[in-house]
Amino acid sequence: MQDSFESARAPVAGEIEAIAVVGLCAAERRRYAMALAGARDYVFVPAEQTVQGIEVIDRLVALVAMTPSVRGFVLEYDDETSCAEIIGALSAPESRAVLTDLVCVLDLVCLPADLGCEDRSALLVDQVEFASTLVLLEPGERIDFAGFAAALGLVGHLAPEARQFIAEADAVHAPERWDFGGRPPAAGWTAILNAEFRPPAHTGGVGACRYEQARPFHPQRLQAVLTAALGEGRWGRIVRSAGFARLASRPYVSAHWDQAGSLLRLTPLSAGPFVGAGAELLAWGQELAVIGFDLDEAGLCEALDRAVLTDAELLAGPMAWLEYTDEFPAWDTAHRS
Repeated sequence: MQDSFESARAPVAGEIEAIAVVGLCAAERRRYAMALAGARDYVFVPAEQTVQGIEVIDRLVALVAMTPSVRGFVLEYDDETSCAEIIGALSAPESRAVLTDLVCVLDLVCLPADLGCEDRSALLVDQVEFASTLVLLEPGERIDFAGFAAALGLVGHLAPEARQFIAEADAVHAPERWDFGGRPPAAGWTAILNAEFRPPAHTGGVGACRYEQARPFHPQRLQAVLTAALGEGRWGRIVRSAGFARLASRPYVSAHWDQAGSLLRLTPLSAGPFVGAGAELLAWGQELAVIGFDLDEAGLCEALDRAVLTDAELLAGPMAWLEYTDEFPAWDTAHRS
């Protein structure tokens, strides 16, 4: 993790450093962003301005570039701005504001409730996974040791490359640079799929597993597993799962599996040609990373294995698969009859 910061490229003449600050708790996010700007002697740009787009930032950069005393910006962003958009805008070659740190301000006391809220869980996971620095607000007496350890273990699994900083009183984290132009920090699920994940020293009951299966899912049986896993918590509390999947009822489209809290999204990645006779169907399968509390890895993987096609169903072929009842949201690119 530390090597990723130390290998970040040095500033280029004419560029101005930009630190982005995100977080679901608006008051705490702003308070920390303003304190950070004051400590660094940077210009603070509130969310009301950044929401107007990168053009506003570029105009600010051009305006203050003539002022030698300006060293950089701290840009506050609201919850509606995705971290991918922030990184893309501030890593573009034409932008003179260069992103060097993406800070996620987290209230550990609110973390369980935010993850349990369908409207907030995906936003929270997006902010944590893209962050290069996680600012964990000092919980004081509002959270017990077990809850604190669980929260630390969870963010360590979601964002293994991010630095963690406990914000005590008015302290702010020390400056380091991440080269977002090279790549953003790796999320925990990508590290798991790449066999590069190293669990934090203290997990707080949080675990992770990887599921691989060559065969596509039967949509009805997968729905039953999801109800048991996400709705009933039968194999532990799954907080985050992501990766790649295939539904037999949509045999020519790969999907990005993206689950946070109780919400699962299957987004089409690509549509392939119809399969000719003798084509290899077994190559179209599943590769998923799962993160959660008290996971029963064996039980979950066994249940998912029961949700894929049987030998007889597989041999029946794609034309038969298209007749399966499929209650997942429709895809515009899916080849359905």
